[in-house]
Amino acid sequence: MTVSAEEIVLAPEDWSRLTAGCEFSSSECFMRGPFCDASKQRGPSVRQFRHRLSERVLVSIVARQQHWQEPHSGGVAWAYRRHFPVQELEVGGRMIRGREWTGFEAAALQEAMRQPIRQFAAMLGVETTTINNWRSGLSAVKPRSEKQEILDTTYAKRTTPEDRERFEQIVAEGEVAWRARHSKDARRRGAASHTDGVATNSELSLERNAMPVAGSPDQESAGAGVPLAEADDFTALVSDIETAFWTAGNITDNGPLRSISALLAATRSVTRLNMAGEYTTFALLVGPLITDLYRHAHESRGGDQRIAWDALTQVAFDTSVVMRARGQLAVAWSAARAAEDAARTIESRPGIAAAAFVSSQVLLARPTSSKAALDRAESTAAVVGSRAQTANDVQTVGMLHLQASLATATTGGDPRDHLEHAAEYAARLDRSVPADHSTIIANTTFGSSNVALWKMSVAMEAREPDTVLDLARKLKPQTLPTPGRAAQYWVEVGRAAASRRAHAIALDALLRAESTAPEHVRNMDTVQEVVAQMMREARRSLTAGDLGNLAHRVGVAVV
Repeated sequence: MTVSAEEIVLAPEDWSRLTAGCEFSSSECFMRGPFCDASKQRGPSVRQFRHRLSERVLVSIVARQQHWQEPHSGGVAWAYRRHFPVQELEVGGRMIRGREWTGFEAAALQEAMRQPIRQFAAMLGVETTTINNWRSGLSAVKPRSEKQEILDTTYAKRTTPEDRERFEQIVAEGEVAWRARHSKDARRRGAASHTDGVATNSELSLERNAMPVAGSPDQESAGAGVPLAEADDFTALVSDIETAFWTAGNITDNGPLRSISALLAATRSVTRLNMAGEYTTFALLVGPLITDLYRHAHESRGGDQRIAWDALTQVAFDTSVVMRARGQLAVAWSAARAAEDAARTIESRPGIAAAAFVSSQVLLARPTSSKAALDRAESTAAVVGSRAQTANDVQTVGMLHLQASLATATTGGDPRDHLEHAAEYAARLDRSVPADHSTIIANTTFGSSNVALWKMSVAMEAREPDTVLDLARKLKPQTLPTPGRAAQYWVEVGRAAASRRAHAIALDALLRAESTAPEHVRNMDTVQEVVAQMMREARRSLTAGDLGNLAHRVGVAVV
């Protein structure tokens, strides 16, 4: 609920205490509220102030008026206008609370805390039907007052800073994105029920508890096991994304243009969705983002124009990765070209390297263009690598060498030289190379653990399953930077085990991969190929059970 002027009168020292730990500079300040460091001379004329505190929650306090004042053009958080996480504050002897929960926010809290429905209900002390009612009604449902207090307490006392950050992101993305992930038609569970001890083989044994496995078919898990929208939902959005690149901001319906700060926040959100393998939610958000970034790039001047081109490079890169993963190669190529054009417009070294990476990836997806894929990765790595100075440069050039190693193995060459170069770049990062904070472009997945994972992929491409399994024993999947990378670990283990006809172990690994990043794994060509191979070779007890169910989920015909 909104705090009115009658409920609170803040002295200057109260404002100072509330703004302690603010993470934003004066140019990034949400509202430039009274008594914050950014605007001590502004006085109390600003009616509302909104700040992100060190506890990573949002607090809204209305100092003079009961109604909301829209943020100025520099604001980045108006998506939170009705969604303020609870934080009880003692000011002048009063306890102030800042949220009125709806079903949507309760559902967002469940997802942020990564709790199954039954476990979340038990923690709150309510029936599972209550949670289901919240999830069904979303913003139309308002929990009763006693439930409001329970949710307040749960958020304030039971959540971690990471939970709160996820909560903020889910609420900011909105109800439409939430429904896309949790739509009724999408509730085909991630993986069939299976235990943690599917198979044992001393020669192939790996760290079996390193990653979670999928639960039973009725499990309502959040996070890695969240039910995602159907392929049809994603496909329906592809044409809008493609059109966004075609029009480059020159559209008929010129609605209000989001601020550059809001677009930067949205860019970070879609990057996180790409890394998490949540491709349908990504597709929901990215089309309008591309259009607004193009409009800013064409209409703004000075620093904002450069920021727009910089963010567009990153968004186009992420879009190319997602479209390639979902088999939309034509759109992936358009996105890669857009990333390169944007990067060259502002002469961005990490942008040029990132664009070359996704271009090479798209080319490598076609057998006849593997040589072109290798040439693109090698030539750009040589040019940009010779001038690499920042962590952003090192990350993107290092990824280029990893891509070049895979392309080399695909064409029958020796990938060791590129793998060694990648390892050298990873070692440079370990020595604290300075980051360039003037750009959003980077590839934070790059590092020593990711180099080790790529070595597994390269060895599998070279048809060396024993090497893959040896490398897997030395790499802990929980050290990998994203769910997609962790899923790739289990995919490579599954492929290697299947090539040795250790089908039970292969199935277990593939189910682990699926439970880690469902949408990503179910659409991988390599997964579909190995599942089809196992369906032909494995014993009937597998093909008629978990393996057959997996085949259905990844789109392999079950005969």
